[in-house]
This record gives sequence, structure tokens and C-alpha cells, in this order.
Amino acid sequence: MSENVVKLDRDEGGLVREETQSGIYVEPVYTPEDVKSRYEEDISDPGSYPFTRGIYPKMYRDRLWLKAFLVSYDTPESTNAAFRSYIENGMNDLRLTCDLPTQNGLDPDHPLALSAMFCGGIASYAINTYETMLDGLPLENTVYEGGFMNVLDAIYFHGLLVAMIENRGGDISKLLGTDIADPVRSKLVYGDPSWPTEIERRVLMDHIEYCLEHTPKWRPVVPNGIDPCQAGMNAIHELGEVIAVCTAIIEDFCKRGHTIDEFGPMVVAMDAESDFFESIAKFRAARRMWAKVARERFGAQKKSTMMLKIGIRTSGLSLQAQKPLNNAARVTIQTLAGVLGGVNSIDACSIDEAVGLPSYEARMFTLDMQHILAHEANVPLTADPLGGSYYLEWLTDKLEEEANAYLREMEENGGIYACLESGWLRGVMEQDRLRVQREREEGKRLIVGLNAFQGEDGPVNQAIADCAYTVPPEQVRQERVAEVKAFRASRDQEAVARAIRRLYQDTKTGANISRAVIDGGKAGLTIGEVCGIVRLAYGLGYDPVDMIPTPDHVEQALRDLPA
Repeated sequence: MSENVVKLDRDEGGLVREETQSGIYVEPVYTPEDVKSRYEEDISDPGSYPFTRGIYPKMYRDRLWLKAFLVSYDTPESTNAAFRSYIENGMNDLRLTCDLPTQNGLDPDHPLALSAMFCGGIASYAINTYETMLDGLPLENTVYEGGFMNVLDAIYFHGLLVAMIENRGGDISKLLGTDIADPVRSKLVYGDPSWPTEIERRVLMDHIEYCLEHTPKWRPVVPNGIDPCQAGMNAIHELGEVIAVCTAIIEDFCKRGHTIDEFGPMVVAMDAESDFFESIAKFRAARRMWAKVARERFGAQKKSTMMLKIGIRTSGLSLQAQKPLNNAARVTIQTLAGVLGGVNSIDACSIDEAVGLPSYEARMFTLDMQHILAHEANVPLTADPLGGSYYLEWLTDKLEEEANAYLREMEENGGIYACLESGWLRGVMEQDRLRVQREREEGKRLIVGLNAFQGEDGPVNQAIADCAYTVPPEQVRQERVAEVKAFRASRDQEAVARAIRRLYQDTKTGANISRAVIDGGKAGLTIGEVCGIVRLAYGLGYDPVDMIPTPDHVEQALRDLPA
């Protein structure tokens, strides 16, 4: 007999673990005896407290989830064209982002910007880029979302949308959408030193108060668990961290003399991992946990206030450059977990994101895949179709139990802001990340194509890799540097000076800065200038990395302030 026998043993490629991705041990089978939650108190019907099964009685029968993904390419023109095409093919949640320098409050001509320009998206430094990017697109009653790193970046993004609506003669109360504006996320994930947490907490409250009064359809803050999860945090800790941020924000809001019912429903962003049932259970547990916090801790009276709206992004961390066609399976499974978990918005990654910014065809796949789930697979015909599964109900309870234990531990260490400043929170995330890395190295966590079932990349996989969008060359980046300098020179300099003085004074005196940001956007203040002026008002250096001095025109405007 030949020694090259093909193995057909079904044990080949068998399971190597008995735990979820977060380390929760799973029994081989679950029965009614394992489900301790009470139906009326802990599960209830969809649309009823504590909203475990979803926030609407019929869920997707009345409204499908929003379909979104980040759209941001090298130029405002190409981004505008992409938006138009994707909208025609079913995208109904317009998600904007920008490149890494812009997310850090740096203009394209900052010394650090050149190497990172266009990484992650467009250099959208001022209102002129937004006017081109959104040319011909409706600004009212259209869902927009912003994915930015710092709180002030998010306020600036909202301010530009308001400015553009007013410039068009529209009604800003019809601005619809959300922005991240999470005061924990940037320091936790990126170690960003740009802004003291106290400043971000203050300007966030300004932003919330302005939005509730003037743009009530805009949710001004979205606590973000996606990036912590992508940085290694497991599902239990992501769930606890998101609820902790929500709680801290409402506590600050109430300290300004408000109630949680004035704030209304909370929106959060969470990650959809490849662990199918754990992701579904996480979304169900998040709704239940927040409903209890809203009612029991903050005394919410309105049903809508107790509802937690969840937007998800499928796991970019799970995507692999090896055999990228396999990413289609990963994205589909994670999207399905979101639907079965009753989320409200889905930002599905593209199969080529591990290689570069998504190609057009990869984007279209994420839309068509969701259309197939809705209209061919008929998944959303009934609300919470997996509700009542012994395993799912047990796992939902388990995640809630473990996340609450984590929250208690966080409180014992001073609360989420103290845990952020001390490095405790980051230490938890690092331990989670190292555990995953160790499990991969030991073969206890199999990633198909990476450390298991590697096979070979054929022509289809190579074609996917070749189609990924690539960052433009340095010549195009230099053109953007010249563009921002020309834009600054073209502005009404007296209007710019007035805007600088207004933003500086409102920041320094403790007035709400939101209107000053909006009017500054109209005058042409760039993201770098807005961030720099706020920093100066707090006695910080204009540049967060101390590489450039305060610009002459800013110094001159501030010298003209009355003593």
C-alpha cells in the first residue's frame, strides 16, 4: 500500500476548544434547567422592557436594519461618486470618516500628516471638502454617521453638517444621524495624549446640550466598543466597557441639571465577532443591561429612554490577507449574528479590507449579502428567531453576569475614567489580546488560512487582493498640502479672525462651544485650527505634538482680544 494515504478520519480538523472566544466554557448540551432567567422580568416580548429580544415589537417586519459602511476615498469627488453608486444599490446609512491625520486634528500640511495621509480615507480638513463630498446629496432626513477619533473631531463634523444645511437654507432640526464622540475610546485604544479627559468630557456635554435643543434627531454620542474589541478586548469586557461609558456620560449629563429622559435613547457601537452565538448573546445582553441601568440607576420614566440602539461593525480584526475569499464567510456570519441579535445598523466589512481600502465590488458584496439575508433567506420574518434557545438564553445570562462582575471591579478601581487614567483599563485589554495571541500560537484558536487549513492562494484570491484600493502616491499628497494652503489664503480673513476669537472666548469662559464651532466651519476654520484654538484656550500648546508653532494669523486674532 502506498504511504501517501489520504486521511478521511472525521477527527482530522476536529474541535480544539470548548470555550467561546471570551473564555466562557460551553457544555455539550443545554436544557431548560440551565435557563435561570424569568421570561417576564428578564426576557419579555420584543418591544417590551428589558428589550432583550429587541426594541420594536415586530423588529425587522416594520423596518429593516440600516445598511452602512465607511465611504472615504482619496478625493471628495471620488467619495461623492461612491456614495451615489452605493445609495442606488441599497445603502441607507451614510457613514463618513477621514484619514488618520484628520482624525487626530491635524491638517494635511502638518509635518506628521504626509506619511499617513489617505490612510483610512479622505483628508477632509474643512467645509470645502464636505461640500464637494456631499454635493447633490440630501442633508436633511438622511442618516449620516461620523467615525472620528476624538470628541472635538466629532463636534467639528456635526458642525460642518449644520453649517452646510444653513448655507443651503435648510432646517437643521432635520439633521439625522450619529457620531462617536466617545471620551474613552481614543485614549484606551490609541493611547492618544492630545486631549485631557476632563476637556473632552466638558465639550461633549456642550455638544449633547446643543444637539438636544437644535438637532434633536442627531444622537450626539455613541459609546464605542468596536475599537477596544478590535484592539483585543474580549466580548465580556467590551460589553462592560460600553455600559460603563454610557453610565459615565449620563452621570455627567445629570450633573448639569438634566435627567436621563431628557437625553433619550442611548446608541452604542459594538463589534460582531466570528463567535456566532457569543455575538448574538452579547447584543441581547447589552440591551437588557442598559434598560436596567436606565430605570434602576437613573430613574428613567420613558420607555424610549430605556431602549438601547446598537450599531455594529463586523470584525475587521478577523479578516485575513491569506485566502481573502474566506473573508466572505466571516463577514456573512458576523452580519447574520447582528441580524439575529436584533441590532439597528450594520456596517459590514469588505472581504479585501485586510489588503487595502475596499474595492467597489467588495463593497457591493456587503450590500448584496445583506439583501440576500433579508429577501432570500427570510431571516428577519420574525423578531428574535433564536429566542428561547436554551443555549442562547443561558449564554445571554452568562454574559450579563460576567459583564456585571467586571463593572463592579471597575467601580472598585474608581470608575471608568479613573481606570482609563491609571492604565488599568488598558491593562485588561492587553491581557485579553495576549491571551488570543497565545491561543493562536498554541493551536487552541484556529484561523482558517492563517494557522490552520492553509491551502494555497489561487487566482480568485489573487484577483481579490489585486482589486483592493491603494493609497495614492506622494505627488497626490503634495497636491493636498498645496490645496489646504490655498484654501486658507482664499478665506475672508476678517471673518476667520472673528471666528477664532469667538471659539477661544467661549472655550475659555465655559460657554457652550457648539455654535462657535459651527460658525467657525462656515468661516473656513480647518480641523487643525479648531483643535488648536480650543487647546490654547485651555493653556495647552496649539499643536498636540509640539511640531509647529501657533500660526501667525491665530496669534494676531487673539492679540486683538480686549484685555
